[in-house]
Amino acid sequence: MPEERATIIDISQERWKTAQKFELEFAQNTIGSDDDWNLWWMEKYSNYSFLEGKEFQNVLEVGCGPHTNVRYILPKITVGKIWLEDPLIQYYITHYLNQCPSTTDMIKSLIKKPSKRVNFCLELFSNLSYSVDLSSAKLEDLPYKDSQMDLVICINVLDHVNNYDSCMSEMSRVLKSGGILILGQDLTNAEDLVNCPEVVSDIGHPIKVDHTILDDTLSRSFETLTRKVLPREEGRNPEAHYSTYLGVFQKK
Repeated sequence: MPEERATIIDISQERWKTAQKFELEFAQNTIGSDDDWNLWWMEKYSNYSFLEGKEFQNVLEVGCGPHTNVRYILPKITVGKIWLEDPLIQYYITHYLNQCPSTTDMIKSLIKKPSKRVNFCLELFSNLSYSVDLSSAKLEDLPYKDSQMDLVICINVLDHVNNYDSCMSEMSRVLKSGGILILGQDLTNAEDLVNCPEVVSDIGHPIKVDHTILDDTLSRSFETLTRKVLPREEGRNPEAHYSTYLGVFQKK
């Protein structure tokens, strides 16, 4: 019988760069047609109905990817400013463009004349009532002030990072007291390593955590509003993951 847990929470910088290269190649092959499971997560979070009518001044999505999850949350809430973080964000925002815009002003100007095949930033914003800040910083070292954010979204990001503990600490640091964290994550245990050996050598997802690790970390700084640990058959990738974690938490 396999042991109860199989955990990897820290990898070398070189290993992380290899994973990022894999992610970039994956995006290059799928960015035009794939939504990166954002619709699946939205359904599992009941279309984010628990956010209906709420107001958030600063909303941050970490590891936002090429399509973002926040674009499905925006119709539910009132927003002051959107913050998007991803180490590969410069590729994502320029995928359908010849130039390399790096400022919000450039993005806003393009919104006024959207191309037929828009990139994710253009798709995200249907109006100019709020501004957007983009960052290619690592999640382990977010360039934001303490207690700056009202809502942080982290969906299926933690298996891509360099150091799990640092990432969790940073999200807690930038979220204000009373702020909301939406955290969704595919989970891995020793059973997965036996049933699906390729999980061990998965280039793009080097970090492995289970629900007990997440529960322990989150309990230090957050109150649980909702939490589900989906069984394998209901999870996002049953062959490779014993469970999928769906949680909404409030900063203490």
